[in-house]
Amino acid sequence: MNNTSKKPRKTSSSAEQLAACSLISGIAGIICSLFYLPFSLVSGKNTPMGLICGVIGIVLAIMAKNADIRPGKKYPGKALAGFIFSVIAIALTMFFFYSLINYYDLLRDPVKGPQINQLIYQMQQQLQMQMQAPAN
Repeated sequence: MNNTSKKPRKTSSSAEQLAACSLISGIAGIICSLFYLPFSLVSGKNTPMGLICGVIGIVLAIMAKNADIRPGKKYPGKALAGFIFSVIAIALTMFFFYSLINYYDLLRDPVKGPQINQLIYQMQQQLQMQMQAPAN
């Protein structure tokens, strides 16, 4: 039986693929930048994955715009969203990096440094007590 109601599959262009990758990279950058400060404080390593994903997202968004060679081309919506998310990821990473620098500078202060260390120690003790408390 001949089925003529099937529509041909629409193949996505390279601009659409780059735009989707830009969007994914921007979202991943935001997620990574939100975990940047806690991860840096716990591990002691400085890996700005939000910044890296943000830069990759911006490059992919620009490539998506330039991949379409038709006259009067528009900026693809996914590429624009990826560009915006990537800029947000870079801004968040820079903000958390600035906060981390201020935190370490504050720890070096001869008056406030020991106070902050004592506060952190008390918070750790309370957390350990809550973790060891039996659940009712």
